[in-house]
Amino acid sequence: MKNFLLFFVGIIFLNSSFPQQLPNLLIPIGAGTCEVWNNSIYHFGGSNNWSGSICYPRVYKFDGTSWAYHDSIPDNNMWGVTSVLVGDNVYLLGAWPSGPELNRRYNLNTNEWLYLASSPNTYHTWGITAEVFNGVIYLFNPDGECFAYDIATDVWSNRTINTASGTRDLSSILYHNEIYIIGWDDSTFYKYNPTTDQWTRLANSLYQVGACAMGIINNLIYFVGGNSGGTTGAEYKTILVYDITTDNWSIDLHEISSKRHWMATAEYKGGLYVVGGIDSVAQAVDIVEEIVPQGTAGVNDESETPEEFSLAQNYPNPFNPLTTFRYSIPNESKVIINVYDMLGNEIETLINEEKPAGTYELTWYAEQLPSGVYFYQLQAGSYVNTKKMILLK
Repeated sequence: MKNFLLFFVGIIFLNSSFPQQLPNLLIPIGAGTCEVWNNSIYHFGGSNNWSGSICYPRVYKFDGTSWAYHDSIPDNNMWGVTSVLVGDNVYLLGAWPSGPELNRRYNLNTNEWLYLASSPNTYHTWGITAEVFNGVIYLFNPDGECFAYDIATDVWSNRTINTASGTRDLSSILYHNEIYIIGWDDSTFYKYNPTTDQWTRLANSLYQVGACAMGIINNLIYFVGGNSGGTTGAEYKTILVYDITTDNWSIDLHEISSKRHWMATAEYKGGLYVVGGIDSVAQAVDIVEEIVPQGTAGVNDESETPEEFSLAQNYPNPFNPLTTFRYSIPNESKVIINVYDMLGNEIETLINEEKPAGTYELTWYAEQLPSGVYFYQLQAGSYVNTKKMILLK
């Protein structure tokens, strides 16, 4: 494969190749979605081709060694499904052919499904995207509409509409408490601030791109593949890079192995992977391909490696029912974060995996627990630190 240069916080990394380090999917799947939890990748839904003639109401799991069938999904609206992860729950939203308003929750501990309040998105079955911030899921559809779902109350509300014209196949990513969204026909690019409910137009992308995969390293957003105008045969194999700090675009020297769009994205063990997708002849593929090498994706946005291990106080505290932990590790370490009750009983393991040096944030959702005092503990190498927090309902 071609050599490439990856610019990362002003330092140039030179790789001799981009090896595919994870096995391919068991079957070709496009227009599905992935979430990473407890050192495993879960792939939800998707279809065998662009027309969605066969939808897959299934969950596949990669356990670090191989992919396997994991569970079934209790409805067949799976083409273009979008998802967010909150604690040990995955929220699946929308999907073709008849589920635009669907909002279902899957618990990764119990494998239980629960159908929640329907979203106000009553028309768009695909082309939607969603992100979660501070206990609220933000859903965006191709008409520029924005809806907010309060997880604690199971209630939807309307937010400010983006007036961009020609929306089609949206993709998004959350960074520094703002949501970056692409997919408009006129190459416009926006960010949405969920705190202020305001849209900001950014520099246009270098070419029109929709249904792309997105990943981030520090202040660089990577837009992988995608399509032009939403039509089959107009896919890309190129990778666009957007510098948040300078509001500038460039084209990365690396490309994916073939033209495709409607891929799932998985940030796994510090690497950014695109999973499956639909190719230029409208057929799903089984390809799992690494875009950003392990040890760089998802790293903190600070320019220097942390000098020491640290565990910050959770915020907010007291909380109800969602809180965030921030921790730093100065070198690659096995990271374990557990939550305990007042009696020292282990409530939940939030993370148990190798992590590269960096500063990280982790969100915990405690909806099922009663009010009280809890403890969270970080173990990283020989470092152990425990802090108290208060759940107040």
